[in-house]
Amino acid sequence: MTKADHMATDESPADGTLSIAVLIPTYNNRSTLDSVLRGAAESGLPVVVIDDASTDGSQIVLEELETEGIVHRRFRAPRNLGKAGALRAGFELCRQSGFTHAITCDSDAQHDTDLIPLFAEAARADAGSYLLGCRFPLHPDQPRRNLLGRILSNVAIRAHSGVTIGDAACGFRCWPLELPATVRGLSGRYAWEEEMITRAAWAGWPITSIDVPAIYHPPSTRVSHYRFGRDWSEGIGIYLLLLLEATLPRFPRSGGGRRPFRDGFLRRCDRLLSPGALRGRRPEAATERWFQLIALAAGGLTATIAPPSMVTLAAIGWIGWRWHAGFAAMAIAAFPTLLELEAFDGKAEWIVLVAVASLLAGLIRRSASLRSLAPEG
Repeated sequence: MTKADHMATDESPADGTLSIAVLIPTYNNRSTLDSVLRGAAESGLPVVVIDDASTDGSQIVLEELETEGIVHRRFRAPRNLGKAGALRAGFELCRQSGFTHAITCDSDAQHDTDLIPLFAEAARADAGSYLLGCRFPLHPDQPRRNLLGRILSNVAIRAHSGVTIGDAACGFRCWPLELPATVRGLSGRYAWEEEMITRAAWAGWPITSIDVPAIYHPPSTRVSHYRFGRDWSEGIGIYLLLLLEATLPRFPRSGGGRRPFRDGFLRRCDRLLSPGALRGRRPEAATERWFQLIALAAGGLTATIAPPSMVTLAAIGWIGWRWHAGFAAMAIAAFPTLLELEAFDGKAEWIVLVAVASLLAGLIRRSASLRSLAPEG
């Protein structure tokens, strides 16, 4: 019996218990493919590979590793599907193979495969959570435009769902396979992984994170298929669409122990009255700071250009509630209207006082929106 057979026997039970695979999509990463797959196999979990129609000879490497028993199952796409398509194909292959969870890892050696057991342990402890990798601390060689994209993605997800994320772009994750099977995204490329965070939160999935090292190889050896003009534009379009969707009434279905309506309502109340923790060096705290700055700026702009009226007040209340904007930003935006309404005569100062107090509370409260697990050592 090969090593893959042993792993399939140990990790793919048919009795409905937790079963985890390592899913690695790859496209033209032959130089790093062998080391990444061998490192992933060291975790003792079955390794499933999706070859997204590579043209650099990666198929030869995969055939050799499959013969050795390093690769448990592999699938070669007939055409290039993009990362989103490759992941979806991999999730379906894992589901058909009897797995309940998949730990996704990139094939370009920018994810530390030694941490795969930590993801598996966290998944076994909380099988119903969507587990994200968070690169922390930041790498000194991280490209500035990548860092800017990471910040903006985190802030957008915070507005969409009210969940504070430290690293929306990290592909090192553990997926309950029920999630991509029941929650559909629209993006066809890199923005899909980030879009799925928002849609998972809307569907009531708990979201947790694990700190992972930030690994960046020298530009001369780094292989990236991200195209800034194409993929950045798609990402912005997806985020704007999600902002529009977020303003619409949503009645999600509960299931699997998830209570999206109740939990979402409580999260909105929490975010409305007080932002998450604004202090500290954690990327989640940075997300909160950036979001509050943008929300306050948007509130000030609204107060300047929007005509004072009940319609304006209703729009501010609804959008602020749906985007988890916070009481301080909503009070700033609504202040001109509040001054004109007789019902609020003499009360506007108290509203401002409460708004300032709610913002200051973010400097002293501990954020409970995202649990974070840091590897020991």
